[in-house]
Amino acid sequence: MAKKAKNENKEKAPSNGAAAVDNNGKLAVKKPRVAGRKPASPKARSINKEKSPVSDEAIRMRAYFISEERKRLALPGDANSDWIEARRQLLAEARES
Repeated sequence: MAKKAKNENKEKAPSNGAAAVDNNGKLAVKKPRVAGRKPASPKARSINKEKSPVSDEAIRMRAYFISEERKRLALPGDANSDWIEARRQLLAEARES
């Protein structure tokens, strides 16, 4: 007579609310589904596309010189802080003139 194989491979959640465990002893937990971001409204999209009074090329050049000076003086910082400082400086100069 053939023996009936036990269904040990099936994952079953215990009825008492405890977490189910798979064959490898890991918890078999379903990840909650995260809703995606809503598309930006037309107004928000137009704000993002507004032209800045300073070009990216001008910011890039200023950020380069800021980073060279920062490295020469061994000051802390990174490329992002250089970009932000360059943009701040150029916008301030644009407002003055």
